[in-house]
Amino acid sequence: MAVSSSWFHQWNPPNHFPDPFFGNFTTGNKHKNEEKYGQISNLLPFFLQLGLLEPPAPPTERTGHFTTWYKWKMLDFVYPSDEDRIAAIASEDFIPENNLPLGLEVYQDRIFVTTPKWKPGVPATLSVIPKTRREVSPKLVPYPNWEYHRTDSCEGLTSVFRIHADSCGRLWVLDSGQIDVTIKPRQVCPVQIFLFDLKTDKLLLRYPLPDDFIKQDCLYSNIAIDIRDNDCLDVHAYLTDVWRYGLVVFSLKRMTSWRITDHLFYPEPLAAAYNVHGLEFEWVDGIFGMALSPYNKKVKDRVLYFHPMSSFREFFVKTSIICNETGWSDVKDAFKVMGQSRGKFGHASASGMDRNGIMFFNMVTRDAIGCWDSRKPYKRDNIGIIARSTKTLVFPNDLKIDLEKKQSVWVLSNRLPFFLYRELNKSDYNFRIMTAYAEDAIKDTVCDPHYHTHDTFRSFPDGEDCY
Repeated sequence: MAVSSSWFHQWNPPNHFPDPFFGNFTTGNKHKNEEKYGQISNLLPFFLQLGLLEPPAPPTERTGHFTTWYKWKMLDFVYPSDEDRIAAIASEDFIPENNLPLGLEVYQDRIFVTTPKWKPGVPATLSVIPKTRREVSPKLVPYPNWEYHRTDSCEGLTSVFRIHADSCGRLWVLDSGQIDVTIKPRQVCPVQIFLFDLKTDKLLLRYPLPDDFIKQDCLYSNIAIDIRDNDCLDVHAYLTDVWRYGLVVFSLKRMTSWRITDHLFYPEPLAAAYNVHGLEFEWVDGIFGMALSPYNKKVKDRVLYFHPMSSFREFFVKTSIICNETGWSDVKDAFKVMGQSRGKFGHASASGMDRNGIMFFNMVTRDAIGCWDSRKPYKRDNIGIIARSTKTLVFPNDLKIDLEKKQSVWVLSNRLPFFLYRELNKSDYNFRIMTAYAEDAIKDTVCDPHYHTHDTFRSFPDGEDCY
């Protein structure tokens, strides 16, 4: 059952210290404290297994300004015991080669990773690892605990794609409710928003989308959060339906949502063909990547930049328009095209914008991370490449910009097409989390606000700008 909006006014943090791995140790009298520390001693082997008591591991790879923070050949999970892990493998509840990291988020001292249930044998769909690097390939710890992943009820987590940590210390989780996407997609639960308090790791809200928003063969795949002036209640979440080409707006304050459609949410036919290292395939994926402009108190509005996955172009809309539940459809040409096309093989997956108005985005068919300074025209001459690698950036899938004072860009690459259509090489590193300071990544590039050049707007031969 969904939680009422009154949670925000009534909720107070409980008097306990959350343990992200095995629950909470309650404070109290001396006897309880002794019991607590006895429990901690018993868990020391697990902390050693996680690498939490080891010295930090040195950087393993560099790609431009980006450091490979973590990398995995195959994913593994921290089970309560070795016997539990062995039993899970024997029952095929855990099939290591069927687990793929798809989304990430970074908040304070933790990194969150999603593993949607695209194939059988995915034991947990949302996990956490330490931000402080102690080992190269840490095991994933189910978040907030194993119980959320061991229930057949839709009150637990089903198949999570993307997540977002906000400035109010909460984790927004978009649960697609859909499993076996690579075999025969099954919508076993409604699409839902879960909201967790990151101080206590307790659930604050579970909001299922209305039934009529869940179209046949839909796939909700991305989420962006719009917070202004540190108002933790008057918040809007934007959700994209990549397969049925819709944008859902959820109002936390009003506890309601509405679905928006526009022709710019659809894929481009010329961009539906992909080639990743010789692997050719076709996707007709619509609206996917989103980035919000910095909030300007004088303007009191923001711009939502977006693009379909199968597209070479960027689009935008004012958030004041889409946050009007009944009036958005009355605004003519509310959704607009941004400047030029990125050109052939200009596919972009996830994107994000830092506080300085620099957009970062993953270029999945170029093994690269791109950037654009929003103070400059959106044209090919102003789109920069800040990292490229045929080894570390094979299909960069998710991208996040953290909330630290000095912001960092975090990128997850996962070789997704090979996971879907071939097999991953178990002896090679297939998944990576990489990071760089935002200001370092763009230094001396066209995306650097201090980089100036005269306007060299180039015209293109007829038809070339269609790409």
